Amino acid sequence: MFSLLSTGCFSGDSDHFLAIHQRKSGKPVFIYHHVQSVEKSLDSDSQKIYKHNFHSSSHAKISNLHPAIIVKSAFPRRAYDPSLNLLAMTAQEPEVENLPIPATNVIVVALQMDVNKLNITLLRIFRQGVAAALGLLPQQIHINRLIGKKNCVEMFVSPTNRKPGISDALPSEEVLRSLNINVLHQSLSQFGITEVSPEVLYRLKEKIQFSLQQDKEKKQEIHLSPIPLQTTRSEYKTANRMVQPEQAPKVVNVIVDPQGQCVPEIKPPLSASPSPFKMKPVGLQERRGSNVSLTLDMSSLGNVEPFVAVPTPREKVAMEYLQSASRVLTRQQLRDTVACSHLLQTEFMEIPMNFVDPKEIAIPSHGTKNRYKTILPNPLSRVCLKPKNPADSLSTYINANYIRGYGGKEKSFIATQGPMINTVNDFWQMVWQEDSPVIVMITKLKEKNEKCVLYWPEKRGIYGKVEVLIKDVQECENYTVRNLTLKQGSQSQNVKHYWYTSWPDHKTPYSAQPLLQLMLDVEEDRMASAGRGPVIVHCSAGIGRTGCFIATAIGCHQLKEEGVVDALSIVCQLRVDRGGMIQTSEQYEFVHHALSLYESRLSAEAVQ
Repeated sequence: MFSLLSTGCFSGDSDHFLAIHQRKSGKPVFIYHHVQSVEKSLDSDSQKIYKHNFHSSSHAKISNLHPAIIVKSAFPRRAYDPSLNLLAMTAQEPEVENLPIPATNVIVVALQMDVNKLNITLLRIFRQGVAAALGLLPQQIHINRLIGKKNCVEMFVSPTNRKPGISDALPSEEVLRSLNINVLHQSLSQFGITEVSPEVLYRLKEKIQFSLQQDKEKKQEIHLSPIPLQTTRSEYKTANRMVQPEQAPKVVNVIVDPQGQCVPEIKPPLSASPSPFKMKPVGLQERRGSNVSLTLDMSSLGNVEPFVAVPTPREKVAMEYLQSASRVLTRQQLRDTVACSHLLQTEFMEIPMNFVDPKEIAIPSHGTKNRYKTILPNPLSRVCLKPKNPADSLSTYINANYIRGYGGKEKSFIATQGPMINTVNDFWQMVWQEDSPVIVMITKLKEKNEKCVLYWPEKRGIYGKVEVLIKDVQECENYTVRNLTLKQGSQSQNVKHYWYTSWPDHKTPYSAQPLLQLMLDVEEDRMASAGRGPVIVHCSAGIGRTGCFIATAIGCHQLKEEGVVDALSIVCQLRVDRGGMIQTSEQYEFVHHALSLYESRLSAEAVQ
């Protein structure tokens, strides 16, 4: 016997499904209960069954159940699962517009999930995920048709000022140029996306298993070619055709990183020559989960028109969002927000990453100084080293950005990558040039792969023109502190080096307390060094853990001065200065936990 509320909600765990099989009806009834709302039965004939079974105004008893078929299934799922279709069996009509959109403006996404069972809730989730992958606002994403025959969703993207009911759509080729497939699969993995297409469908493999040992021995090349849509000529003549056979097929830049992740990126057509995509030789490391891990061999493309950087609508909208997004939280609102992880995840997915295109950095061979090919410094805030030779532009380059602090204070921090064997001298030159009082290192030297080289000496070392002396070492519970003296000629500087080693590999810390204490110690040192340069913070790529530390420091400063905090605005400001700061929604949640912990400290101090 089960006791249910009259509305049809299960009174136990939220965010789960309960499948109840009744002998009399012979059909399962699926009931979903959300934390904040009461959902209707997902069975199309649920109202009839409710009338038959529910007699009490407050509770109902259901008998003759089969306990063996009661299913409890968590949502959302990390990977596609057919049971997600349970949520889709509803009488609600999906949000589709059915407008006469030109074929050149149509985007088609093929799913494993049955599109005929998509309801309003699932389509809203789908729109939000696509918007995050394109760096657009959810209201710019429109579902035009659900194509059951091919199990596809036909959609289009509109400008921000589109009027309802007007078929004003952006060209699909231009829109897909900025699609981040990695974000798309992370946010919509439960839909089982298999293909994305403006006019030609390309098979997207989520994972390719490589033998690293075999790769080292053979430096194997991988050629990936587009898969054309198999269709008849009659289909092209339909009124709402999705494909144009006259146009050249788009090229998918398929990316494979060392961990086996396959991350495609759709690019405009370059040439009809054979596939130019090759596995890069062993050399620069690739960022786990990054957008690019294959190099494009331009020599095989023949004569190609020179690249001209033109701001896309996505870039304009993204910058507008980064400069204007805000959600000020009072102390109570901060505590409430920490308890709603799904809201923070949704908010994070809407923040544009603002990564830099390599072509924006006009320095030959700058890639030799980047630890990860896709993590590049924003040219507008890039730290420029004073050149040894004015004619050598590469000597000015270091993968580092000035980061604004609380209140928009310029050059409060420097966010940079973990030094490489060929950039250690550049790193110490930057420390000396910027007169930085503190260095914060938030990574181990190796976490499966190399994250950072050992760039300081045991006692004394000379790096270029900078001599580094270790005065003393203090071992703390979660980090190690080194007091350094830097010398160049007759001048000297004192620098404090914090090495935080308690951040677990591929995760966020279980507690925000150690990082918060590190931040407070660093802030104390910064205050004692008034008049000196920015605090240098680095992890491996210089955006994930580095972003968490800097966002926490700025947020704590705001809480202390104003009694409120705007973490959304802080992260947006960080990404304007350096693309990709705070890489995952888990890190975004972690920052809120750290801020909430600091707020509780402030409240306790106020009471005392």
